[in-house]
Amino acid sequence: MQKIRPRVLAIIPSAFCFGLQNVTLALFERVSSKIPCHFLVTKWNDGEFPRRLQRLGIPFTGAWLGMFSRVLDWHNLKMTVECLFKLPSAYLVLLRLIRRFRPTCIFLANHHEAILLWPILIFVRKKVVCHMHDPPPAIPFQKMTFFLWRRAIGQFVFISHDAKMRMSKLGRLYEKDTVIWNGVAIRDLTLPRKRRDSLRHEFGWPQDCLIVGLTGQMAPTKGHEDFVEAAAIVAQSNPRARFVIGGKGSEPFFSTLKTLIRKRGLDDVVRFSGWLETATQFFDAIDLFVLASRHDEGFGLVLAEAGERGLASVATRSGGATEIIVNHETGILVEKAKATEMAAAVQKLLAEEQLREDMGGRARERVIKFFNLTRQSEKMEKLLASA
Repeated sequence: MQKIRPRVLAIIPSAFCFGLQNVTLALFERVSSKIPCHFLVTKWNDGEFPRRLQRLGIPFTGAWLGMFSRVLDWHNLKMTVECLFKLPSAYLVLLRLIRRFRPTCIFLANHHEAILLWPILIFVRKKVVCHMHDPPPAIPFQKMTFFLWRRAIGQFVFISHDAKMRMSKLGRLYEKDTVIWNGVAIRDLTLPRKRRDSLRHEFGWPQDCLIVGLTGQMAPTKGHEDFVEAAAIVAQSNPRARFVIGGKGSEPFFSTLKTLIRKRGLDDVVRFSGWLETATQFFDAIDLFVLASRHDEGFGLVLAEAGERGLASVATRSGGATEIIVNHETGILVEKAKATEMAAAVQKLLAEEQLREDMGGRARERVIKFFNLTRQSEKMEKLLASA
């Protein structure tokens, strides 16, 4: 019998590029060199995701793939109605793509696509692999609907054990539902690391300043306000401390943060780096990283990225983040939404340079061993090929 060559159809209806999208692109940059891949993307997007697919040489097709929402405000109702109106045309595009491309595996980046495309996926469920980043909350509605959309998924691949545990609260999982941690690219680094002064020069900060950074999606759930409150506490006792917030300035939260910083009198202490081309540019220019999330992270990729650059981190006990940080070995874990606790951990690591360097070195060793993108991509490649 002739062996069928694996072919992966990835369905990623992403309007913007955040953590999930960056992880998916990094993964398929490697997988697509071994397995033919084709992406189905939404036409509702800012153009960044298709541009990056083009740069990687990965073919894609556009369709009007939206999202349903249970929130009943005008914006979300409008989004749901537009999604429903355009959905038949998206189904038609998907059916034509399946017939033309003949995938051996259909890859979903989260459960939303399974809900959206359920009527079609239910007939090819054995081929469907869902890369689960952020499980829905275990509320009655989600528990009630889980057994329906689960029938459209042949196998879950979770990005952390915490994500798998949270999903198990919705309903039954199977032995083949597995965990493959996210990974980051490993680059050369000389330890002890030496901070680059790009951000210090940009903001006119003194040579001996110590820079604490936070980056990621700019939203209330990411704990930026707690980071600012911690900065206010640390700045009172450590005049060398400076703080930088990376990422796109999403409104209206961006303005909320600027107002808070101004009220706390921190305009010269807390600054925004804006969007940088690579995460490495941000991490190389700081001395300590903070993940301040108030919600449970599926994984917490920024912690692995910081560790790869030899940085110690202060992180909240937020889901998958606790699988990356070994408390008091590669960083310090604190409780969510506790600015005073976060400030104390930051103060300790800024004050003890040797401890900070030792933790950063151990963090890099842990990333190389467990969160190496090349190794994790090979695991995913084997799974997709056998799906």
